[in-house]
Amino acid sequence: MAIHLTMTADQLGRSRFAVSPAQEVVSTVRLRDGHPAQHARTWYSRARSLMPASELALLEALVPADHDYAPDFLTPPPARPTVTIEEQARLIANSSPDDIERQLDISLRGRPVRDDVVALFGDEETYLRWRRTAPEPLERVIAEGPEAVAMAAAKALQLFFELAIEPDWSRTTAVLEDDVRRKSDLLASRGAVAMLNDLGRGMVWDGEGIVLDRPYDVTVDWADDGVLMIPTSTHVGPVQFTVKCPEQPAVVYRANGIGRLWQRAVQAPNRALADLLGETRAALLTELGEHQSTKELSSRLPWSAPTVSYHLQVLLRAGLVGRTRRGNSVVYRRTPVGDSLLGA
Repeated sequence: MAIHLTMTADQLGRSRFAVSPAQEVVSTVRLRDGHPAQHARTWYSRARSLMPASELALLEALVPADHDYAPDFLTPPPARPTVTIEEQARLIANSSPDDIERQLDISLRGRPVRDDVVALFGDEETYLRWRRTAPEPLERVIAEGPEAVAMAAAKALQLFFELAIEPDWSRTTAVLEDDVRRKSDLLASRGAVAMLNDLGRGMVWDGEGIVLDRPYDVTVDWADDGVLMIPTSTHVGPVQFTVKCPEQPAVVYRANGIGRLWQRAVQAPNRALADLLGETRAALLTELGEHQSTKELSSRLPWSAPTVSYHLQVLLRAGLVGRTRRGNSVVYRRTPVGDSLLGA
């Protein structure tokens, strides 16, 4: 069972990328202080200490940690490659009341049952078990009407961003924009399959369109302009998909290189070694006193996995590092020749 986005390779080529501040907030709130990314935990901690408790409680009620659905109106699709949190908050605040009602109906118990959602689950009993009880902070705002929900959600989401994320936003957008350039280069040089594979698991190109693994079957046949691809620094798990006919389907994925957001300072051991090998190779050689994989190195150092891999291959050919297999991973470590050079 899967979501099928039927399109030609030419239509896929019309896809675009955009950065969404609102998506960063939602993906951070979803995992709270249990988020695997250090910068996301820092953002959540800031919000918890700086935001009024009622504002954060509403966001947490809308984006539950124990349920896999959050209303789509919280993450309006960016119309341009870069948008501000103020623009997205205005869109949220002006969401259609009918749209707000529908999205609340989808996941909350005691509200009207949507036949189209029942059809996705196969039967009403399964669907009703999946729904959740509305937390009290959300129930209180719902009682004031859908417009009140939209206004309160927009205010809380913008406040979270401004207090918790904005201090790091320029560094974050630099990482996201680097990822977009890399994905665009992949699409141009190696084609759609390579680019889609780089987005993350659960998404493939089958020659007739994009297929995303899901517990239900849906066909999307109006993606004439491809898909909107939204890189984030905080998304976790398989790529996330949102669609509302006739809008352009959107795919949310985790960008490469997010380790740069919490990297520690990297210093070459001495100027002579850096002059000989270059800053990157000297730093990698210094790090490899014990076995480490490309992924482990890139998660702690300010370079993407492809960059680390390239420089490791140069060090490998020079005999300064060796490699071996550790489970399913290939790991690297300095050779005696590398040790000697480092100690010279």
